[in-house]
Amino acid sequence: MEKILYLCHRIPYPPNKGDKIRSYHWLQYLKQRYDVYLGAFIDDPEDWQYQAVLQPQLAGCHLVARHPLWHKMASLRALMDRRPLSLAYYQSKQMQSWVEAVIREHPDIKVLTFSSVMAQFVGQEDRFRVMDFVDIDSDKWQQYADKKKGLMAWLYRREYNTLAKYESHVASTFNLSLFVSQSEADDFQQRQKVTPTTQINDNISWVQNGVDLDYFDPSVVSDVSPYADNEQALVFTGAMDYWANIEGVTWFVQQVWPRIVAQKPKATFYIVGSNPTKAVKKLANQPGVIVTGRVDDVRPYLKHAYLAVAPLRISRGIQNKVLEALAMNKVVVGSRHAFVGIGNASGSRMADTKQDFARHCVAALSQVAQLYDGHTHTAAVESLARHWVQQHFSWQNSFNRLEHLMGQAKG
Repeated sequence: MEKILYLCHRIPYPPNKGDKIRSYHWLQYLKQRYDVYLGAFIDDPEDWQYQAVLQPQLAGCHLVARHPLWHKMASLRALMDRRPLSLAYYQSKQMQSWVEAVIREHPDIKVLTFSSVMAQFVGQEDRFRVMDFVDIDSDKWQQYADKKKGLMAWLYRREYNTLAKYESHVASTFNLSLFVSQSEADDFQQRQKVTPTTQINDNISWVQNGVDLDYFDPSVVSDVSPYADNEQALVFTGAMDYWANIEGVTWFVQQVWPRIVAQKPKATFYIVGSNPTKAVKKLANQPGVIVTGRVDDVRPYLKHAYLAVAPLRISRGIQNKVLEALAMNKVVVGSRHAFVGIGNASGSRMADTKQDFARHCVAALSQVAQLYDGHTHTAAVESLARHWVQQHFSWQNSFNRLEHLMGQAKG
């Protein structure tokens, strides 16, 4: 069996947050076709328990700790040599030594790197290398800069400029560069034409995310609701230490939520996700807003909600939270950013202004209330949302495309 070195900026297990969902499913695909050597970082102490789960499945496994606060401070040294701070954050002699040892032992090994920051560990060796950018990470920093002022705006804009140059360099040296959607890949290519810094090869393409339809299936989820009987619950799911999520729910609670509860006094808004920051926890001071923190299973919160919301105003790529909600047959009200790479999904409503967001949520609550039995919260009429996801976002289709593109690039 061929060998592959798979490098991830975060351990690809369990699939409980955006980037880990994609990296986890790709790992499942790779294990079927290769002897996999996995190198990854761990930034959440709770994830160390999964080392014992992964190691028996792999030909090799090397995990290295990142301590977010300490390594963020240490990454500031990159200010002296014009490197992206993101690259310095993940710099690791320990990881570098392990990667070099694996390559020495297996000179013909293929390389797949997940996130541009992991490209630094494989240099420019003469071997087959695939870069899964997933999103245009540099653009997120530009969006952050637009939301900030003073020193932070300067720092974020610097990160955008330096990381964009590094992304171009990586794309020019790897055999194949991938993004999560065609629009993301097209956007990246267009940026190279506008501000060319290096020669970009032609092997820039996309492999979209899928949904685990067996897992996100309302028929297999408990009928016991986490909500009170009289609640008309709206739910947002996502890691609540991620700034784009924090910014989105803060805007929603402050600007949209008062307009909703004025018309729907039974409405409640649940913010469901791990590691809520102090700013997120403070949102629970608003009437009808509940911050759960980490939950063992997000699916009951989706299944029994009246609708899901995705008020993201900063994003790149495909939002897994939207796909998962649709797979659970939920109406989703989201921003334009939330539906990039997804399109006009059945059961979705798009809004960007606070007025439109509130109007769509109120209308959806009224519509869904007519379809629900007030005692069991079981939908009387099945939504078309799940069927739409089945047709457009299958992991198997994504794997088939990945295999085809890798074969094409190698050939």
